[in-house]
Amino acid sequence: MLLCLILYDAICCWLVMSVSPSQRVAVPCTDDLMTGPSLVAVPVSIFKFHRQLGRFAEVQATELTRTITCYQLLRRLDAGRNSKSKMLTTRQITNHDEGQTNMLLDHEMTLSRERPSQDETQNASRRTFLKAAATVSAACFPNLVDHRRVRAESSQDELAYIDASEAIRRFKAGELSPVDLLKTQIARIKKYNPQINCITHRHFEQALKAAELSEKRYREGIPRPLEGIPVAIKDENEVEGWQVTMGSLLLKDAEPSEEDAPIIDFLKKSGAVLHIQTTVPEFYLGPHTATRLWGVTQNPWNPEFTPGGSSGGSGAALAAGFATLATGSDMGGSIRIPSAQCGLYGFKPPFQRVATSETSYESLGPMARNLTDMLLMQNVISGPHPHAHSSLRPKLDYPLEYAPPSGMRVVVDHARGIGPSDSEVDQSMQVTISRLKALGCEVVVKDLQFKYQGDFPIWAKGLLSTSLGMMIQAAAERPDDITPYVREFVNKFQGELGPRQIGEAEQLQSQYQRRIQDEVFTAGFDAIVMPTMLTPFVPADWYTTQEKHFVYLNGKKQKNTWAFMATWIWNMLGRYPVMNMPVQVGKENMPLGIQIIGNTFDDLTCMRLAAGLEKLTPPLFAGNLKPALDDIKVR
Repeated sequence: MLLCLILYDAICCWLVMSVSPSQRVAVPCTDDLMTGPSLVAVPVSIFKFHRQLGRFAEVQATELTRTITCYQLLRRLDAGRNSKSKMLTTRQITNHDEGQTNMLLDHEMTLSRERPSQDETQNASRRTFLKAAATVSAACFPNLVDHRRVRAESSQDELAYIDASEAIRRFKAGELSPVDLLKTQIARIKKYNPQINCITHRHFEQALKAAELSEKRYREGIPRPLEGIPVAIKDENEVEGWQVTMGSLLLKDAEPSEEDAPIIDFLKKSGAVLHIQTTVPEFYLGPHTATRLWGVTQNPWNPEFTPGGSSGGSGAALAAGFATLATGSDMGGSIRIPSAQCGLYGFKPPFQRVATSETSYESLGPMARNLTDMLLMQNVISGPHPHAHSSLRPKLDYPLEYAPPSGMRVVVDHARGIGPSDSEVDQSMQVTISRLKALGCEVVVKDLQFKYQGDFPIWAKGLLSTSLGMMIQAAAERPDDITPYVREFVNKFQGELGPRQIGEAEQLQSQYQRRIQDEVFTAGFDAIVMPTMLTPFVPADWYTTQEKHFVYLNGKKQKNTWAFMATWIWNMLGRYPVMNMPVQVGKENMPLGIQIIGNTFDDLTCMRLAAGLEKLTPPLFAGNLKPALDDIKVR
């Protein structure tokens, strides 16, 4: 095999040399490919051969004379390798995907012709030429010379981001092993997690044993629903023998959990492979993920900004290709915020759909890179569990396919009362409205009068007057060991939490509920669409000090506010199903997301609308639309 590959590369280079100068054409490179009037040279037929090789297609002999040449570039790469101003850098070239390469090859422009002299051609030794050809081909066109190394990297990258549904199909067909998938993601974690910092504890040995068992079950034809799929676990869900720290120095020496939480029980019984625990803000009290215990978690799309919170480590792990699925929990937006920040699908089921605590503000739910994967996981984790009082009967089954949403009536609320929004968010909402109309939905823009001023504190005090307030009491005992955002909760709300605050929150809940029903669902509308975040530009180390308490809104700092998330309403109104789905990647390479809200316990309407929108949404984590992890530095 190695000899064949060497001979193949040699033939490619011979083809370049053998084509006469009169049969070569020179195409000016675009500005982002290189500086200066230089040309790219490789036979067109070689491009086609490499591309068609994967599809088992033949190369027509007549195509061997069609070439595109850059003899000057080959010489420059060999002779002037250290001149950055005149050279094409590997990073510049590899940023261009196959589609851009094809566009360069097929673009209908007037081609300038440039013919190297015979002396220049003869003076280049064969060794020098081969070295230069290998260099430019590996850098410019990964499918050419040195394709073994580049393709291996590409296949590993693709495998790390493989869909759960596709992985399961390949497992069943014997085309892929759960062990190989896990090892790919483990290698990626070892390489990139120092930069991303989204993992608290690794459980690779335990996970590899589980993956080996999954491999055996596939061979025996008895796989379970998520057999062999790596799932990242939020540092909240209790796994027997694992430590839960809640992101706090106060719990850095916490005892290992004695039994599995219901969601973990369901995942294990489904055959999922649990390999990592993911970072959270301290006590889950933040729309970001940065703590004194674990440090700052960076967003794989842009490390300057947060991956969100509180399930931020789960979001970052999915965006970085460290896991195929991930768990999240949502008390104020903790699934939807990181899903929006990381370009994911994340579902906050209605309270009790997934067995959780007795606090009606909270839901546990799935996070994934596409809707089908999210549904696969939701089907596993939902339903009653004998150890959880808060679980609905009967179990709801989620179809993986839905009828088109044509004819659905949708209310769009821009959440103006919660706070001002960045122009990027406004633009993404207009894109969403256009897609809804293209799907045949009736769209009505309404202000449902949600407001931050006055109402947000009522929600927060109501939340912290439940059993979740126990964390505030613990933090108050050691104020020097907690982060500033937790200290704010302690200082603001200590002594103001109790039955009266619960009553005020219930009164606000009742007002919102009546308004939503009167203006939306009993008025004949099927769903509500809102932005998830009013700005995605939240610093990665947000509020780790008082000086860091700001976000960016239209390029300017907006200080001392929490009014940039439009999520908490739906935790106070916990019986409504709400999911985040991505819209696009905007400026600063940050994803933008929307919330889809169905009527109480009407989960499937959310899914139907999301399924329609997904068909019109360019897929993230495909082609070049992935986070560039090599560019991220360790903090």
